[in-house]
Amino acid sequence: MLCSCSLSFSQSSKLNVKQDPKLDSLVAKKIALDRERYAHEYFTLQLYYGNLETATTTLESAQETFPHLAVELSFETPNYKVQAGRFKDKIRGLKTLDTVKKAFPSAFLLTRKTESLE
Repeated sequence: MLCSCSLSFSQSSKLNVKQDPKLDSLVAKKIALDRERYAHEYFTLQLYYGNLETATTTLESAQETFPHLAVELSFETPNYKVQAGRFKDKIRGLKTLDTVKKAFPSAFLLTRKTESLE
């Protein structure tokens, strides 16, 4: 009787999954898009956005305070921007932001795209 009970309550370990064939192609496309985005996007810290005089002062101050970060000045009509660092990982950018905010309280993390040569 004990043997018959154990056989009657046993479960089959066979699993049959039915999947739409379009799912594999969609997943492959998503992976390709994510790789493309990762290759062309980065994070930077924006320290200032405004007039040229203050932007130049901010640039010089940032270069002195954080010599390990690449700091650049750019123009976007009608204002100038001072941005520091290029980070592929958002976490690393956020950690650096915590340090930079001590000297530049209005700094924030910004997502940028690389300019294509096409």
